[in-house]
Parts: sequence; structure tokens; C-alpha cells
Amino acid sequence: MISSSPASPGFDRRSFLKVGAWVVPAMAAATAVTATPAWAATPKTVNLALQSPQFGSSIPLFTPALTQRFDADEPAGVVIANTGTTAYKGTIVLTLEVDSRLWKVTGFTYDTRTSAGSAAAKFSGPTMSGNRATYTATFTATIAAKTDPFTGVLVQPKATFLGDYPNDTFAPADTAYTWRLKTPHDDANTSDNVRKVTAGKPVSASPFGAVVTAKYAKVTSGNGSAYRPTSATVTSIGPKPIKAGDGILVSFDAAVGGGVQPKSVTLNGKAVSKLLTVAENTVSGGRRSVLLKFSSAVAAGGKVAFTLSYSAGTGGNPTAGTSSQIAYWPTDLNSPDQRGRKKSSVNQPGS
Repeated sequence: MISSSPASPGFDRRSFLKVGAWVVPAMAAATAVTATPAWAATPKTVNLALQSPQFGSSIPLFTPALTQRFDADEPAGVVIANTGTTAYKGTIVLTLEVDSRLWKVTGFTYDTRTSAGSAAAKFSGPTMSGNRATYTATFTATIAAKTDPFTGVLVQPKATFLGDYPNDTFAPADTAYTWRLKTPHDDANTSDNVRKVTAGKPVSASPFGAVVTAKYAKVTSGNGSAYRPTSATVTSIGPKPIKAGDGILVSFDAAVGGGVQPKSVTLNGKAVSKLLTVAENTVSGGRRSVLLKFSSAVAAGGKVAFTLSYSAGTGGNPTAGTSSQIAYWPTDLNSPDQRGRKKSSVNQPGS
């Protein structure tokens, strides 16, 4: 059905189409101008880049099966260099992502490599995603053009390592850490604003180690006194055993002891004879060191307990600065397969 209603007064279809044809492009042009900031037309001559600080250390860790060892890098720091031709001056927002089981970050410092030295950055975090923790550093700095790892701004975290025994097993991929720079709008190349550091390649390993606990007593000698251990427990943490020939080193001031013998030795609560025997007794600078050696292996989980009996010392005044310690002393002191190093010795009280 065709309507016979008259057209609305004042409405001209040709005028509407004509006006519309002009209005739409005008709106589009206005939008384009508004969306283009002034800096977009300026050549980008600043290029901030995250680079290695050229120092740091790696830490041996083990795979969950304890059959392989790998080196995890310490997040010692990162350098914000400027490889462009124009200096950058403004706010820097930098994040560090780590495994929260391995590292705890409590702050950041930044050093512009000038006479001003280092300063604390504004710190926030962590934000968590599973075991991944992300921390943020914010500060204002000028980064000169043509700077490099030695002249750029050095940023360092205040980080605590959490991966000692028994928390020393990880999948290598989990130990990676990542620095990310929030890209300034005038940065010429954003591909170098992320720096991810991954673990080394795993190698076969035979992990072993011991945890030592001890009690001390203070002994009077001459006009002073000195500590010496009176009893200890050594636990093999495996999975490989403490080897026959490994030892326990007992160090103390020569004034309070001329030698020491292990007594009442037990293995897992049962008395054993000759498991520990004296192998060496030396003195250096007023400090006596007695090495007790294991005559047979101690399997993982094995617990050796004993007391220490001392012969008379010199009886003179203890040497200033001499302290006492008892420590697990494996035949290979530098083996990267040793676990629990921080728990393998006990120093005298107060040290």
C-alpha cells in the first residue's frame, strides 16, 4: 500500500543529503586532529634501553627430583641507558617480577652515576599472580644521550634470598626474573624496554649436605673468657650421604682448650663407637682448630649427636677477636652440589 500522506512541511530530502555529505567529513577531520598529539609529529630521538649492570652472581639450585643442578641469576640490578641522541628527563616507572619463593624485595635504589650518588626510589608491591611477585620503582631522573651500562642509571633492588635448604628445589623456568620499563611516549624503540634473565642449563648433580645445630658454654681463662661448643647434632640432608672422610671442624680459643674429643656419639638415637675420630689439631693466631672425621657414611636423614670433651688450654688470656665455630667440613669444600650451606655451621653466641 502506498501512503498518500503529504510530506512534512520544511523537510527537503535533497537538502538533508547535501548537508550530510559535507558534515560527515568535517567531523572525521576534526576527530583526526584531536587524536594526534603534538609529540607524534616530532622525530623520536630518545631511546631508553634496559641493559645488564655488568655485575652479579649466580646461585646453585636443584630441580625438584634432586637429580640436576642449575645456576639461577641474582637480580642484582639493571641499567637504564639512553642510546638515542637526545637526553631524557622525566619520570621513570620500572617493575621487577620474581618468584616469591626465591626472592623478597623491600625497596629500590637508583644511581644516576653523578656526584649525587644513589637515592631511594618510591617503592610499591608486590602484586601477586600465583608465585610471581611484581614490585615497582618510581623516580625522576635525567638520562643523558649515548649512555651505556657504565654511564646509564643503575637501579638495584633490596632483595633477600629465600632459596636456601629446604627451599632449594625449583623448576629452572620458575627462577627467571624480568625487568620492565614503562615506555615513555617519546621512546624511539620499545623492544629494548624489557629484560628477562633465565636460569642456566641444568646439569647432572649429586646433592648432599648437612645441617648443624650446637650448644655453647662460656669458659673463664686468665683475665677473660671465651666460648666453645659443648654438644652438637649433625643431620645428613641428602639425597647423597655424608661421605666417610667428611668432617666436623671445631674451632675455639686455644686458651680454653688444648684439644677436643667427641663423646656419647649416637646415630639416630643409637650409640655408635668410633664414628667420629680426631684427624687434625692445629693452632693459628690463638685459634685452635680440631677436625673430627666420619669413619663411615651417614645416609640422608641420618642424625649424629655427640658431646665435646676438652683437654686443658693454655690458661692465658683469650686472644681478642678470636671466635668459636663448629661446622660440617666435607672433603670437597667447594662442591656446587652441597646443599644447606647457611645451616651447615653454628657460630658462638653474639656473632
